[in-house]
Amino acid sequence: MKKALKAAARGTVFPYAGQRWIVLEHDAAGRTLCLTENIVESRSFDEDNRNNFAEASSNRYLNGAFLDNLIEAAGGSHAFLTHELDLTADDGLKDYGTCIVTIFLLTVDQYRRNRDIITNVDDWWWLSTAVSTASNGYEHSARGVYTDGALSWDSAYYGNGGLRPACYLDSDLLISVPDEYITAGQAGDIAKELVDQFGGSYATEEQFKAELSFALGRLRASKEVANE
Repeated sequence: MKKALKAAARGTVFPYAGQRWIVLEHDAAGRTLCLTENIVESRSFDEDNRNNFAEASSNRYLNGAFLDNLIEAAGGSHAFLTHELDLTADDGLKDYGTCIVTIFLLTVDQYRRNRDIITNVDDWWWLSTAVSTASNGYEHSARGVYTDGALSWDSAYYGNGGLRPACYLDSDLLISVPDEYITAGQAGDIAKELVDQFGGSYATEEQFKAELSFALGRLRASKEVANE
């Protein structure tokens, strides 16, 4: 099923330009913040060990060869939008200002706002936020995310950190979403309903599967009615 990106719920996963993206948030300017479902590769935050994303080698790569590959995969016409990324350090210092990017690493604030729908992955990955700034004695330390989703930090030159790119896409972009697709939030609502119905326990595994199947069927039916 095709629908406009702006109609996709937070947590929706969809394919575009050779990657799978998670919808994080929509804004009033007609943009949708998206994050890749998985780490795309391991790289240093910056090969020269600087924690300013504006100067980082990861920034050059994401907005160079990586973006070129995305545009090619999108068929030339693409929905990637430029964005002024806030590089306020985690301690609040604003020395690094902002930078204009198309593909970027999430800031700590963007990550925190959307933590409820950002899936954990099998390795740790970088954020674009510095722990503090060079003027405060922190030239090398950049924020990251552990495999369990907890915030971490490391020296920017470490090459085993994951790049998990983010971007703003035009909210009018038509995306493909399977009819049976269920967001994490909807799945949670279904599980809660079943727990409430059975008091947290089930007589048999088959009983649980039967009730879950029935609940999913109701959800698909309600979506079909809504789309008519």
